[in-house]
Amino acid sequence: MKEQPQIVATLLVAYLILAMGVKVNSHQTCEEEYFREIIKQHVKRTVSTKFGEVFDCVDIDQQPTLHHALLKNHSLQMKPSSYPKGFHLKSSSSANTTKSHLPTVACPIGTVPILQRTNEVGHIPMWRNSIAVGGEIAGIKTEGDIYGARVTLNIYEPQVKGHGDFSSQVLTLMHGEDGPLEAIAVGSMVSRLFGDNFARFHIIWLGNNKKSCMDFYCQGFVQTVPHIGVGARISPVSTYIGKQVDLQLMLFQDPKKKHWWLFYDTKPIGYWPNLYFTKLRVKANIVEFGGYVNGPTVHQDPPQMGSGHFAAEGNGKAAYARDVKIVDSSYKIVDLNFDKSFAYSTKPPCYTIDSFDHNSDGAHVYYGGPGGCHPSA
Repeated sequence: MKEQPQIVATLLVAYLILAMGVKVNSHQTCEEEYFREIIKQHVKRTVSTKFGEVFDCVDIDQQPTLHHALLKNHSLQMKPSSYPKGFHLKSSSSANTTKSHLPTVACPIGTVPILQRTNEVGHIPMWRNSIAVGGEIAGIKTEGDIYGARVTLNIYEPQVKGHGDFSSQVLTLMHGEDGPLEAIAVGSMVSRLFGDNFARFHIIWLGNNKKSCMDFYCQGFVQTVPHIGVGARISPVSTYIGKQVDLQLMLFQDPKKKHWWLFYDTKPIGYWPNLYFTKLRVKANIVEFGGYVNGPTVHQDPPQMGSGHFAAEGNGKAAYARDVKIVDSSYKIVDLNFDKSFAYSTKPPCYTIDSFDHNSDGAHVYYGGPGGCHPSA
């Protein structure tokens, strides 16, 4: 185990959480009101999912991000100008594995779904209020010149008891040298702040303005498909000693436009325009894959991570990240450089890792734990 890279990774995530802990002020309130007004003006239809979430179907050309001053002359890009060499998201699935389904919304072509906010679903003060720095990570970290990354995440619904705490299974891509951190994180999150204990699909990013964003709660992400509901429930999910459910994700920098694209399975669903970044406009230099927990009570009563079971329990019992690869400087999908990659846990008494290795599909690791321990022990 490489001690120094672990320390660096811990500090980076702590910095990301600190940067995301922005208190609500009058400027933010005015911005949110402006954001909601744009949506109201351009709603074509309002639809509900089978789980009761309500989405506004907004004209794709009038989605709030495209009203940002930075994007005054921006031309909507419906797909990447090219794809990475060797592009596919083939996974080494088994008879006991199925693909998870991102939330499907019945918005018409030419619109994009935006989740309505209520006092429960979509309310995310965890990203707006100061919270304790020191979230815990278990998974794979790799460094280098990175222009994309892919992963198959095993999706569970870990139990989260504290209001404001969360447990996530994510792909996190960042640039963390020479100044403020810039980052993009995508995957599944469970938090009681949404009024339930369901796994939900979320996107989070920190740009060059040092302001964090989540889903469509501020301008930044440009969605290009009408049927994927960001912020809604993921179903089905994995069960302990039962069916295992996977979510295949990829982040990829368009080599021509330099926008960062998000892929679900083999399909692009939207992008972050390059103008929101400075260092990430060039490349990323760190990617992490696996579990991440944080919140106000993470040091007193930490939540479950992954399946809620330790990594050593293995297949069908512990959560995994697999089929892990990156996109190199030639925009080719390649295996991790194991001289610059390792699996680690910031708090092994609480959360563990096991079986870090690789095969023809990419690197893989088991991770997680039951929480409820004493992280300082």
